[in-house]
Amino acid sequence: MPADGAEPVVVPADLWERPEMHVALTNRDIGHLFRLVRQYAGVSQTRIGVAVGFSQGKVSEYMKGKAQVTALDVFERIAEGLGMPDRARMMLGLAPRILTGTALPRTPIPPGDGTPASGLLSVEQVVIGSHQPDDACDVDVLTLAWIVGRLDEHMDRRTMLLIAAGLTAESAASITNPWERLTLALSGSRADQEDTVERLEARTVGFHRLEEVMPARSLYQGLTAHLNELSTLLHAGLPDRLRRRLAATTGEAAVLASWIAWEIKQPSQSAAFDRIAALAARESGHPIIQACAYAYRSYATRGGPALQNIRLAQQYLPAEGDNATRAWLLAREAEELAGLGDRQALTLLEQAREAYGDARPHRERAWTRFLDPGRMAAYRLSTYVNLGDEQRVIDEGQTALNALSHETDHKKIAAVHADIAAAQLRIGDLNEGITSGRLALETAQRTESRWAFQQLAGVEKALTGKRDPSARELLAAINSAHRSLSQSPV
Repeated sequence: MPADGAEPVVVPADLWERPEMHVALTNRDIGHLFRLVRQYAGVSQTRIGVAVGFSQGKVSEYMKGKAQVTALDVFERIAEGLGMPDRARMMLGLAPRILTGTALPRTPIPPGDGTPASGLLSVEQVVIGSHQPDDACDVDVLTLAWIVGRLDEHMDRRTMLLIAAGLTAESAASITNPWERLTLALSGSRADQEDTVERLEARTVGFHRLEEVMPARSLYQGLTAHLNELSTLLHAGLPDRLRRRLAATTGEAAVLASWIAWEIKQPSQSAAFDRIAALAARESGHPIIQACAYAYRSYATRGGPALQNIRLAQQYLPAEGDNATRAWLLAREAEELAGLGDRQALTLLEQAREAYGDARPHRERAWTRFLDPGRMAAYRLSTYVNLGDEQRVIDEGQTALNALSHETDHKKIAAVHADIAAAQLRIGDLNEGITSGRLALETAQRTESRWAFQQLAGVEKALTGKRDPSARELLAAINSAHRSLSQSPV
């Protein structure tokens, strides 16, 4: 007869749906969780300990409230040991193991498992040399993110398309494979481990870069697979220095996953990724990850609530350094403050300009790659729009468009055209306003970005009530596009 501790723990499926279990998971109260498992699964502390890798005494400490779990890898170990389903994992602040009906293995994911490049390139009808998008080879998003993340220079959309089109199956196989390196890291030397961590860091940077040039839905599954690989490696017994680096890149990936989940209207998963980011920020010793998380959240609201998120983000900034994140938050604060009619926004714009002058966006953080002269110009423009300075908007609008490369992502361009259109309509320049509004709508539709569509709110407001047939036609087209976006499958 086997010893009590050798018997596996089988948690009844309905236990994960009980209200008290939801409370325990949401509060990350592992002691409460263990008590519920013991009560409803009828298992001893010893069996729980064997399942999750604790001694019986440690399980007892958690159940009595004498100890608390704070480390991300320990939460992951508990979830795995108890066979926690995805809904429960997300309540606990962990990434799901199954996405869109496809199981994500804990072992390294081989090339070809992500979204094919052919699917990505067909988002836009772009011809690269003699290649049509439909002829593009099968390169997954994970490989593409890794390659893109190693680039030192700015990456625009055309660069990404050329890389994807050039990665044939044969040439991709000749590259030192990051997933093979992950396998080595789980059983190899410290040199193998360090090399793997560097590759995963590069891939996180790559995902942040790809977010600027690809629709959110094309990145989501690959990014979540990436997070699961990071979680797997956190179990590998790495030296503390590498664990902290890996936790930091997990946080950088999680804040992006939260933003993308919001873009594709998956609020519960967005919140789950936010919790992962918070845990990773604490474990890595990089609280600025929380600054990025709150900054992203500010885009989901307007006015006072947005300002609250921005100011919470600023609390996580270090006293010195990280000037790109500082410039971003100052520009966002100016934008939202201007929306409340506060001309203090102009002072903040100047502070943002000074911080940006001292920044190195392509070197500081994975998320700061997006901040370039074009984006800073767009923030200035938006601030003038919100202050109601229409003439300044018209003057600054062309400056902002000139600062943007039309080979980069179109989200910024959509926002700039929307701001210009709103200002033109307000000062009575109907024909030019409608032309700019159409450009904004067309560009937003190409991005499939929820944020880009939000920027059309000012155009909608300015068009409402106008009797001109062209104005009414544009307003109807914007409303129709909003409906199509809300109904589009993830």
